[in-house]
Amino acid sequence: RPLFQSLQALAEDNASFFQRSGTESGRRFAAAFASLREHGRRLEPALRHFARLYHRFDLDEATPGNGYRSLVQTARCCLAHAVHKS
Repeated sequence: RPLFQSLQALAEDNASFFQRSGTESGRRFAAAFASLREHGRRLEPALRHFARLYHRFDLDEATPGNGYRSLVQTARCCLAHAVHKS
């Protein structure tokens, strides 16, 4: 949850900042940050759902690995990168 909260706050701040610039590139950046914010809102419930279920699909108790777990971890890495770049 904190990662998504950070993404939402940063995307909102950046969208507002670039919207005020009044330039074409500013409007494009504002639209990109608004899109990032919206994608984050929609992605959070899906990742939360997968995170509750992925332990069921591990190979065994000693091998915590499956596609769902990898998907969640990859998405978290991408989110952390987006927060860092924002």
